[in-house]
Amino acid sequence: MIYLSAILVFFSVWALGALVLFKLISKNRPIDKLKHFDEDYTLKEKFESNKNHKTSPLKLLSSLVPETKQNKKRTKKIENELMKADLQITAEELLVIKILTSSAVSFLVYAVSKDYFMTLIVFILIWNIPRFVISKRKKDRIKIFDNQLNEGITIISNSLKAGYSFLQAVAVVTEETKDPFSKEFKKLLKEMSLGISEEESLKNFLERMESEDLRLIINAILIQKDIGGNLSEILDNISETIRERQKIKGELRTLTAQGKLSGIIVMLIPIFLGAFIYVFNKKYMMVLFTTPTGIAMISASIISEIFGFLIIRKIVNIEM
Repeated sequence: MIYLSAILVFFSVWALGALVLFKLISKNRPIDKLKHFDEDYTLKEKFESNKNHKTSPLKLLSSLVPETKQNKKRTKKIENELMKADLQITAEELLVIKILTSSAVSFLVYAVSKDYFMTLIVFILIWNIPRFVISKRKKDRIKIFDNQLNEGITIISNSLKAGYSFLQAVAVVTEETKDPFSKEFKKLLKEMSLGISEEESLKNFLERMESEDLRLIINAILIQKDIGGNLSEILDNISETIRERQKIKGELRTLTAQGKLSGIIVMLIPIFLGAFIYVFNKKYMMVLFTTPTGIAMISASIISEIFGFLIIRKIVNIEM
């Protein structure tokens, strides 16, 4: 009976996670824009809004999470990370997903293995997976943004040469580019249209998108605003600089890819080997955790792993 319960809990949580991911990843198709020309679109929209007014199970569970003063700073930090990763969920909903997923998978592992130690390790791993997913999604988003940066700056520069104001140039670039570039510039345009100063809007833009190339452009715009000058010419020069920087970064990334992969493999081999031996011969592996010599060996190996990781990271990471 316990196996059946574990399987049911696991698949229910998996279905909930799949539903959340599908909602986040799914995008509107271009053909969906034709619905605005339907005569009955307004009535359908009102009907759908009333139909979808029901609270989702995830949002209902997240409302049960208690709010404390100590968690406000942490919640704000998590929400900032979710915003940078462009994930449309709250910190409370993320906490609910982590609790349900970690508990379900850990319960399934315990039902199969009857091992508290392995269950604890699995719980910790599953609990920390969302952090790595958010970090990876944020880095990928910044990478895509940087690749679109030259095109977007060129459009802004050409718009300024055509006689547009900076606000009008930003409006043009939001229509001519794709996400995430257009989405972030739409937020910038909205803030400036609502009366927020240009300097503050650009600083908020930089907080949302942690890009060194964008920082260079924003600093140039703010300096030009204070001392004057031809902004389109400045943007053209910066665009050329960014293009050369990205070219060098690409070459460095290619040259250091082998070193990074080697470091990851060397670091993970002892972990997977230890887990493999623990699964098939628990008594043999537990000597490392129950004897003074074994504890000393484990401690020395962990320290060596950390030092090796830091040294390899220092070698392959070249600052520009």
